[in-house]
Amino acid sequence: MVDKEYLKKHLRKREELETTIIRYNALLNKDDISSPTGKTGLSIGGTLVSTVENAVCNKIFTEEKIKRLEKDLTEQSKIINSIFEKLENPYEKLVMQMRYEDKLEWDEIRGEIFGNRRDYSINVEKYNDKVFRIHGAALKHMKELQKENS
Repeated sequence: MVDKEYLKKHLRKREELETTIIRYNALLNKDDISSPTGKTGLSIGGTLVSTVENAVCNKIFTEEKIKRLEKDLTEQSKIINSIFEKLENPYEKLVMQMRYEDKLEWDEIRGEIFGNRRDYSINVEKYNDKVFRIHGAALKHMKELQKENS
């Protein structure tokens, strides 16, 4: 069932993918994979060989993890989006998509939806509450939709 906990785990998995990609890029930028200049005639058990082997293994492991996370996220996104699309209220659908698929923060969502209102700057908290009410209503409606379908 797609509920608040499922959506939180989805966001965490997205964060895990982002941090894994950061690690992967850091591994690519290290010089451990290429042979340093001026170092030749290494023994098989030498430090440089094990450093290179370790770097290559870490790179391969990280690539596999990225692929696995991307696959999991794609599957979860299909499930989540199919439920979002069933929401009748367009603002509920919008808030859920912006939060869980577009990865926007609450203040970004609030600004995008209500930022053009004349009283926005003096009533930010009011609009914050409004976004949270819309989110809560969407969660409730999603639960009802899933009960109807099961």
